[in-house]
Amino acid sequence: MATQIFEPHDDSLDVVSAHEIGTFVFCPEQWRLEYGLGLEPGNQTALRSGSRHHERKQTAERTAGRLLQIGQKVIAAGLILLFVLWILGR
Repeated sequence: MATQIFEPHDDSLDVVSAHEIGTFVFCPEQWRLEYGLGLEPGNQTALRSGSRHHERKQTAERTAGRLLQIGQKVIAAGLILLFVLWILGR
């Protein structure tokens, strides 16, 4: 029985990310410069600012979602309490 040796294979060239597709759809020239020629965008400050903005937005969305869940649970508990009080008051 022969021992088979597997050599590591870099599949990164075979994988296309969603960001890369979005870049191409938005602006094929930007895709060519960034992914084809490997040039860095010149607006790094704006990109970092946008990333911070989206992080804050994500935090706000998560907080709002949690508060909605809490509100739904409070409403459900209140309805159950009203039903129990109605049954006991009969």
